[in-house]
Amino acid sequence: MTASAVGALALLVTGAVTAPVQAQAAPLGRACMFEAPRGAYGLGHAAFAVKVRGEANHWIYGSFGSTNDAPVAGWIKGGTWEKARRHFTSVRDKDNNNARYYTRYRCINTRDGDVKRAQSWYTTVKKRGYNATTNNCLHMSMAAFKGYSEILRKDTRLKSATGWSSNKYYEQVLPAARWERSHSL
Repeated sequence: MTASAVGALALLVTGAVTAPVQAQAAPLGRACMFEAPRGAYGLGHAAFAVKVRGEANHWIYGSFGSTNDAPVAGWIKGGTWEKARRHFTSVRDKDNNNARYYTRYRCINTRDGDVKRAQSWYTTVKKRGYNATTNNCLHMSMAAFKGYSEILRKDTRLKSATGWSSNKYYEQVLPAARWERSHSL
């Protein structure tokens, strides 16, 4: 054995040299639409949640509505997935005997995700003011998703929110864009 081979062996035995660390995949982004099918007089009400990339369990979530809506017009929060789910399951529908307002959600993973951009798009849409046909809860949710992910923004299967009810978008457009199956809350 040569002197250099003996030296290399000694370094390996003492732990001074280790095997290369395996490359880890970048943590995925994740976006979820929460849906209240009875909201907006049966047309549906949408809310959003986006995962903070690089953190194990931190989400930004919120919604947008008229000042008459339950929940209140325009809100955004942060917390764990469990906290987000608890929030959505705790909202009650005042028009339907205090039944659960949000009852389902669908998600999609994405290779990118920028929460600051999602929040910026949320703020931009909120400043425009609520309009039932051109700036509503579905527009807000889609703006948050498309602000969050350039991949989602460029996905031509995610149609403009204009002309769609939240229920129809949730039931037709999201599955066509390969979002996960609907989950019950």
